[in-house]
Amino acid sequence: MAAFLLQANGSVIPVFSSGTVETINPKSSGTSAINKVILNDPLEFSNLVATGVSSRCELHQNEITYRLGSLSIAQWIDNNNFFLNSGSAVVCSEKEFSLAISSRDSKAIFSGTGTLILEALENGGFKIIPLEVKGTITTSKGGKMPLIGGRMLLILGNPTYYGDAYDIDLMLLLRSSMLINAFPSALPTFDKIGLAIYVQELKLKGKYDALIGDSPTKGDLEIWRFGNAE
Repeated sequence: MAAFLLQANGSVIPVFSSGTVETINPKSSGTSAINKVILNDPLEFSNLVATGVSSRCELHQNEITYRLGSLSIAQWIDNNNFFLNSGSAVVCSEKEFSLAISSRDSKAIFSGTGTLILEALENGGFKIIPLEVKGTITTSKGGKMPLIGGRMLLILGNPTYYGDAYDIDLMLLLRSSMLINAFPSALPTFDKIGLAIYVQELKLKGKYDALIGDSPTKGDLEIWRFGNAE
């Protein structure tokens, strides 16, 4: 079931969970370090949140909505610092925010508003897929650049730089993503996502590639390509 409540002092609040969702206290050891996530119970910033197979959860922090997909491990290091060790996540807000996003090897800072899908990569970096966005991303080596809705960007290395960018089909992604569809309530930006899909369809006129995959090394990207022939 889903539940909602007001938050204070940047607390991260679990409001929905399905399947196995647990917290891991890195300061403890043994079975006492692992506990089931309790809805509406604020998380300690240092704790990890882990989801099992076919499991997912939604968490709220101030004006930001987070979602974790199956087999994901994440940590809120502090009020504006989100770490994705593995798996996938959604970060979503209609209000302007700034968030340091890190993976095992890479780090970037997002500033603006929007709905972002994040996926950890095997090589230690991550990919960021803006569904709809008004904002920028900044890395230590690549500097600041605007994000574009529907354009997947790879964030790689330490010091962190930008990898390749790929246009993807937002409609196909929306239909297939459990992070979007497998929750009891819609994201607060759902209408804006719909508008972004409509605009993309007008621009691309059905000519697109949808690219979904991992990056086992910093020079390789696994790609599944779906497209319409001319």
